[in-house]
Amino acid sequence: MENDNARTRMLELMAPIEKQIMMCDDRADLLMIASAMMVYAKSIFDNEVGIKGRKMMFKDFADK
Repeated sequence: MENDNARTRMLELMAPIEKQIMMCDDRADLLMIASAMMVYAKSIFDNEVGIKGRKMMFKDFADK
């Protein structure tokens, strides 16, 4: 049940981002928004779990 709530909340949070992605006109726009999201994601992870935690998360993601 809790997993369903987290999934629903994640979908709610992703809706505006998905809307922005759909507004991209071409590959350049898509790459710009992806780059901006990476910078923001890095900052969020650094602030919330620290640089060491962020590096661990990115490494785990890249290893899969």
